[in-house]
Amino acid sequence: MAEEPVERLPEVVRIGRERQLFIDDHLVAFREGISRFVERPVKDGANPILVMDRPWEMGRFLYCDLLFDQEEGIYKLWYSVPGPGLCYATSEDGINFERPSLGLVDFQGSKDNNLVSTPQGFAHDKAVIQDLRDPDPRRRFKMVHFVAKTHGAGVSFSGDGLTWSAYEGNPVIAPTGDGGQSFFWDERCGRYVLYMRPNGHHVKRWTGTADESAFPTRRIGRSESIDFEHWTDLEEVVVPDEVDGPGTEFYYMPVLRYEGCYIGFVIVFYHFTGDERPLEGLNFTLNVQLACSRDGRTWTRVGERQAFLSGDPGGWDEKRVYLDCAQVGDDEIRLYYRGSNIPHIQISELMGTRRNGREMRGDELGLARLRLDGFASMTAGDREGTLTTKPLHFDGGSALRLNADARGGSLQVEALTLYGEPVAGFTREQCRVIEGDSQNHRVEWSGGGKLGEIAQPLRLRFSMRRAKLYSFQVAP
Repeated sequence: MAEEPVERLPEVVRIGRERQLFIDDHLVAFREGISRFVERPVKDGANPILVMDRPWEMGRFLYCDLLFDQEEGIYKLWYSVPGPGLCYATSEDGINFERPSLGLVDFQGSKDNNLVSTPQGFAHDKAVIQDLRDPDPRRRFKMVHFVAKTHGAGVSFSGDGLTWSAYEGNPVIAPTGDGGQSFFWDERCGRYVLYMRPNGHHVKRWTGTADESAFPTRRIGRSESIDFEHWTDLEEVVVPDEVDGPGTEFYYMPVLRYEGCYIGFVIVFYHFTGDERPLEGLNFTLNVQLACSRDGRTWTRVGERQAFLSGDPGGWDEKRVYLDCAQVGDDEIRLYYRGSNIPHIQISELMGTRRNGREMRGDELGLARLRLDGFASMTAGDREGTLTTKPLHFDGGSALRLNADARGGSLQVEALTLYGEPVAGFTREQCRVIEGDSQNHRVEWSGGGKLGEIAQPLRLRFSMRRAKLYSFQVAP
């Protein structure tokens, strides 16, 4: 019997003109002396930037959605408050917010407030988008929200984002959990994609049992829709495992489409961990970890599950951090998050009290900043390290640009054949040494060659010392 032929040619990855992130190993073939680190956003010194000080807000800031309305040229913020209620604020710069008097909802005999007219069945767990694709102006704004009575997810529509109408077929998915939702129109698959909890139950307190069937944890599910009214069943896509440890749950996961991949901000809830002091340690606290996906279904936990965003000891956000919105600008990514110094237990009872000399504060809005592509870096220390990509086929473009920080260090690039042989004119020795910090380093070789001039697939080998590499791009 003849042996089957062995495929010896390595897989070639086609890349476009998007910036290619090193948040996972999608393009990495080999690395030596280089480690991946989750980078930490820098919190704004003016935090919290929005404090819940209106009577109808009841001291708590819940699920929020921020978008930039290109038609009106302003930022719009929707945030839930206890009640349930939904508030609306605007901003010219995304930092300083105003609460317009909408005159829509009565609160204690007055409509002089920023409360929005909510749809039937609305509960505070929700997500809002502006959908400029929809030709119907009455459906320009769309919402997915929890419907408490049916324990499912409902959808609603609005022409202005202020007065909402519920879809008569709600709930569109049931049962579901509560917690935040995240959805968007995904051009890659031509569907609305929704991430939320796929079941409607979880234990209230971890008892230490090793029986997983007795411990249905919060987790993340995915659903799709073509028309925003009919949705597929939720499929589980991100689930806590034995590495996370008992008592760890995923509260929800906002998803950002970014440079050809999907970034998931996993809100990790450390349920009761066994410490008999319920308000100490990690008990009932939340922080943010990163996940990434290339197709929106298969997810990779980033950087050995290092914390991406967490509360500061002794700070206003010490115990609970929920990242709700990411706004990508020209030179930075703004991350809007809710924070509180009260653990996720007895929140109403603890609000306004004093503990260890500090006032216990409800949820407020914070801002953190991240460099473009700066979710994770490939980092080399004092000893030189190298990273070699898989074979790449460039769909257009010829100039190689890097987002890298080589202050006090150096970085060089060479082009290799499929089998690792240096390409004449593109060797390391011919590459100008890159130093300093820039989101747009231009790689140049002494011969003046352009990558687009090479017809065959190429590998790129990065040689680094005391440097961080965030991404590369083959640009025009």
